[in-house]
Amino acid sequence: MINIEEIGTLDKRVTILKYEDVETQYNLTQKKLIPFLKVWARIEPLRAYYEQYKEKTEDLSKITIRYRDNIDNSMVVQYKNRLYRINAVIDPYESHVKLELMCSIKKVGVDDGN
Repeated sequence: MINIEEIGTLDKRVTILKYEDVETQYNLTQKKLIPFLKVWARIEPLRAYYEQYKEKTEDLSKITIRYRDNIDNSMVVQYKNRLYRINAVIDPYESHVKLELMCSIKKVGVDDGN
């Protein structure tokens, strides 16, 4: 069982963005990233995984936040001017204390299917 002290230092203020359909001036809809939630987080590179598969992977990070039940992998995390695409949302031990968001850096102009 994880208790709240085991989360660690949440020292980064991040914004979780989600895609929503927005109507344009021509009555067309397009998906835009809309701010959904501001939370405190810890951002760590996934060094061990990265070193093992260095030539195959992109830059991966683990973003830890307090537990929320409305976070999913269709969302994006913004920290300063960097965007992280959420690849997986993990609730360790199903304890509902923290969420570990396994993320990759979202490249500008790259369509990720959303």
